[in-house]
Amino acid sequence: MNRSLMPRYSRGLSLIELMVALVLSLVIGAAVLQMFLASKTTYRVQDAMARVQENGRFAVSFLASDIRMAGFMGCGNLNEITISVIANPAPIDAANPLGEVVGGTNNVGATNDWNAVAGTDVLSIRRASSAGVNLVGNMAADNANIQVANNDLGLVAGDTLFLSDCLSADIFRATNVSSGAGVTTIAHASNFNASNNLSKAYGADAELLAFESITYFIRDTGRKTASGDPINALMVERKFANRSDASANPVELVDGVQDMQIEYGVATGANMIASDYLAANAVADWTKVVSVRFSLLLQSIDGNVVASSGAAAQVLNFNGAAVTADGRLRQVFGSSVAIRNRVR
Repeated sequence: MNRSLMPRYSRGLSLIELMVALVLSLVIGAAVLQMFLASKTTYRVQDAMARVQENGRFAVSFLASDIRMAGFMGCGNLNEITISVIANPAPIDAANPLGEVVGGTNNVGATNDWNAVAGTDVLSIRRASSAGVNLVGNMAADNANIQVANNDLGLVAGDTLFLSDCLSADIFRATNVSSGAGVTTIAHASNFNASNNLSKAYGADAELLAFESITYFIRDTGRKTASGDPINALMVERKFANRSDASANPVELVDGVQDMQIEYGVATGANMIASDYLAANAVADWTKVVSVRFSLLLQSIDGNVVASSGAAAQVLNFNGAAVTADGRLRQVFGSSVAIRNRVR
């Protein structure tokens, strides 16, 4: 058979055609791989950003809500009522009950009461609980055990309580809590109080609330990132004043919080408007604190999200210093919040 008469398509590929096909395949494969890597990088950055922003907004919301209600005691304007503190020890300054409704510690050391991360700030808030119960009995004398309809607040002996009718208020400690015949009786004897007498005999319009202490701080969770770095979290400890049971265990709000810095707005005039913001160790008179400004530095849990060096590295300053770039995405959140019960 004459090979010259065979159809052209049956002769196969030449070496040159094979090499061209391989080169084109490599180019297309490299382009697809590059697109995949770019998409994966974009996804990791966007996912990390979404998580950081969600945690940041959640933390800001919680902090702002509690700061705004610092000093809440069941009434609209605390400056117009008389507060008697007979609780011993007092949860606040007995001579000035409206004094330190907020407080804090600036740049805690390596050893502190909260096991907080060294160099971070701690914020403390004092207020009456949101839920309250009205008096139902024993209202004839100021030294009588008070009675409420139920113990839905879960009160126990030793709890610090707040009783108010928005004309007067008393802060005292319960020496005994007993339930029976459809009522709960709460004693306020002198063994836990400076006196067993309240400032007056309260009526049925008076409301009983628990006195709370709320503390925010940054703590190492004990967990590690994939690269072995510690994971810090914003913690909150809510407890009845003077109580040290399991209910006081700190609760983790959000993780990935690297640092928290607090400044306190101090009013120098009579209009109760902040004229300067100071760190906790610079506040001389806590009665003049009318607002709180806080800043949170959040970081992604995953590493290698952004460049750790070079022109593409994230440049960020927090608390007056540059933050070391280590491949984790970071963002600063914060707000300035007026203490509603002090400025209104």
